[in-house]
Amino acid sequence: MPTTRTAGGEATRQKLIEASYRLITSRGYHATSMRDIASEAGITAGSIYNHFPDKEQIVKEVLLAYHPIMKVMPVLEQAEGLSVSELIHDAARRIMHEIDASPGILNLIYIELIELNGRHLQELIGTMFPLVQGFLERVYSSGETIRPQDPLLLFRGLIGQLLGYGLTRAAIAASSVEQGREASLDDFVDIFLHGVLE
Repeated sequence: MPTTRTAGGEATRQKLIEASYRLITSRGYHATSMRDIASEAGITAGSIYNHFPDKEQIVKEVLLAYHPIMKVMPVLEQAEGLSVSELIHDAARRIMHEIDASPGILNLIYIELIELNGRHLQELIGTMFPLVQGFLERVYSSGETIRPQDPLLLFRGLIGQLLGYGLTRAAIAASSVEQGREASLDDFVDIFLHGVLE
């Protein structure tokens, strides 16, 4: 039987989502229990079930609220540029700024892909793609020749390149590997736009 949500109930639900994000991104999905989440949110363990039937439902809400794909959609509408290159470079900078401003966001990607076997990706993409339509229309209406013709493929490539940049940047920073010149975000975007062949 569906429950009626009150303002207090919504506030508690939001506290549970925020607590889950903190715990899951620091400990991992499997190492976080419903009891841990309730304690972190400051509610009794039993009352968590008034808001979520199980941890799987909570993690879906966490992903929809905090996943980088969902968090960066609003910044795409703010991207500026007179050419496709300028527009995509500006969008990339805005996206990475948003990712850098949200601690734990890269951990959430690892958790979704590894611990949860990517089982929420289809829903995330289905929710996300309508939100990026305006940005993609601006790119494709520039008058420049764009390859690929499929806007979803273009967007997937851009997000993949940016996540690759973020993940490898974090891995290199945490390693003891001797580093040469650190590749900049613009270097990665240029590879996305122009490829690797001269």
